[in-house]
Parts: sequence; C-alpha cells; structure tokens
Amino acid sequence: MPDKRDYYEVLGIERTASADEIKRAYRKLAFKYHPDQNPGNKEAESKFKEASEAHEVLADAEKKGRYDQFGHAGVDPQAGGGAGGGFGNSGNAQDIFDMFSDMFGGGGRSAGPAAGQSLRANIEVTLDEVRAGAKRSLKVRRREQCETCSGTGAAAGSRATVCSGCGGAGQVIRQNGFFSLRQPCPRCNGRGKTIPSPCRSCDGGGLAMKSIDVEVKIPPGVDDGTQLKLRDQGEPSTEGGPRGDLYCVISVKEHKVFTRKGRDLLVDCHLTPAEAALGCEKQVPTLEKPTRLEIPKGGQPGDVLKIRGMGVPEVGRTTTPGDILVKLVVEIPKRVSGREKELYEELLKIKIDSQSREDAGIFTKIKQWFD
Repeated sequence: MPDKRDYYEVLGIERTASADEIKRAYRKLAFKYHPDQNPGNKEAESKFKEASEAHEVLADAEKKGRYDQFGHAGVDPQAGGGAGGGFGNSGNAQDIFDMFSDMFGGGGRSAGPAAGQSLRANIEVTLDEVRAGAKRSLKVRRREQCETCSGTGAAAGSRATVCSGCGGAGQVIRQNGFFSLRQPCPRCNGRGKTIPSPCRSCDGGGLAMKSIDVEVKIPPGVDDGTQLKLRDQGEPSTEGGPRGDLYCVISVKEHKVFTRKGRDLLVDCHLTPAEAALGCEKQVPTLEKPTRLEIPKGGQPGDVLKIRGMGVPEVGRTTTPGDILVKLVVEIPKRVSGREKELYEELLKIKIDSQSREDAGIFTKIKQWFD
C-alpha cells in the first residue's frame, strides 16, 4: 500500500473532532482545492481528492471506527478493510440494500430532501410535578437560518451552483462489475450544489447558532428515562426538508419522604409498641396534604396499609393514580425512664403469668388423656 497521510492531518483536525467539525474542515479544503476553482492545477486536484477521501472515511461512523483502530488498513479494500462481501470500500449497508432494491424493482431510498438535525435536552422534575404534570421553558441552543445569507450559504452577490459531479442529484452511481452502487456525491457532500463563495457568517452551511426559548408540556406520570418528542423543534433542513425534532429526556428528582414504585408511593409509619398493640390514628404525608390513617390493633412490623388513589398516574393514561403504601415500623426504645421500666416489667409479669396458666392448662389436658 502506498504511503498515505493521516486523514486527520489531511483535514487539519484533532482525532476528537465532532461530525460537524469534520464537515466544516472538509468544506474549507474542498472550496480551496476544487478543480473548478483551480483549472489545470494538478497539485490542487490531488489535494482535493485527498481531502475527499479523508472526509469519506471520517464522516462515516463505521469506517471512522475501523480507521481509528487499524489505520489505513482498516478501510483499504485490498487489505480486507472494505465493507465486506467483496464490495470493498465502495458502499455501506444502505447502499447494498439500495442495489438489491434496484435489481428487483424496489424503490430504493427516498428521494425526498433530508430533514434537519434533531436535538436532545435533559429536564429534571419533582415527584409533585410527576403527579400533577408541569410546564418548562427551555433555552435551546440550535442552528437557525443564517440571517446574513438567508440560508443560502452563499456570500452576498453570489449564489450556489448545481454540482457538476452529480448534476444536482446529491448522489453518484459507482459501477462495480455487475452491480451499481449509489453514494453521496463527494464533491457536494450529498447536497446537490456547490457554493463558490461561502457566507462568512455561517461558513457556507446556511445555518447560524442561536438561543431559542421552547415551551415544554410535561404530562403527569413521567418517569426516569421518559423521552418526550417535540416535533419540528430541532434544526431546519438546508435542503428544503422538514425540521428535526427535540427530544426531552426526563429525570425525576429523589423525594425526601417517598420512594416511587411504578404508580405507587412507599412511605414508612413509625409506631411505638403500645401504638402497634392498641391501635391508633396517625398522620401520614401525601403529595397534596397530610391525611389521617387508622392503624388497627395488633399491627405487626412490616404490615402495609394503603391510601388509595394518592399515588401517581401512568403516563398517557386517564386511569386512577396508584396508591400510597404505608409500611408499619415498630420502634423498640433503647432507653426507658424509671416509670416506663416499671410498666414494662409489670407487662412482662402479666405475660409470663398468662403463659404459665396456658401451659398449666395444656399439661392438665395431657394428664387427663393418660388417666
């Protein structure tokens, strides 16, 4: 394999560069060395091809992964680094699917313009908001149509031209023996047009970063990981397609009293031994206001009582909310006062006397069986 420059070095970027940084670096080089800008310049043509090759690999997540791990050998078809199955580096899985669709009369990939980029935002809510629902006003950083060039990407006094490489289709067909493989045009990066004089405000992309206020309605019952999709709140398309979407990922803040289990809320109710034995009325918290709960006589540690309908709803459902599950916790005192000690000793004596009478009654019955 002939010596090749590192693809990151070719584009002048770090190995940690994002997809947008890779795209911007390629566009600058493509504009600088494009054959239309440098007619008859073999060196410029060579650098343009080198940049296109680097971009083709680094802009594809799968190829980039192989390149990062194995270098040029990971993406060179002659070294076995192609897409597999003898197709070398000339197409990804979608290209191969399109190829067989074409062979058997399928429609191939959609010819519609690509949608704008979708975005993600994180929202933290309280358990009270989970029960009642909530609204949020988010500040979202997203790219909007560049005001300088009105989204064309072209500098004042110039305009985009139809790409000579693909004739405006955004795709090129490569013949590989019997098969025809479609790929994004390397000259225009699949846009179908080239911009000889890019707008300086957006670097020819047609979009510029802005901060936008977005209202988010959070329905009752959301849980950790719930994903709300806000249609058309992502970035606009530069190709006339629909806007992207905004995905809001919910996380629920830990509550200082309740533990959530699905639609139910769990809470402990602490009792003294006397309260557990005799029964009592206790005040129990809810997400709205405290309520009185009747504790039956003889309540055992670990018993669970329900306050129905005071839990949280199930997202997207109109059914009754879950319950508050009250777990009885009987607290045994570690220290007792003098009078408390006397009462506990008297209670213990009563229990022992009662047990002795029961035992005596049992022995009497056994004796009678043998008499």
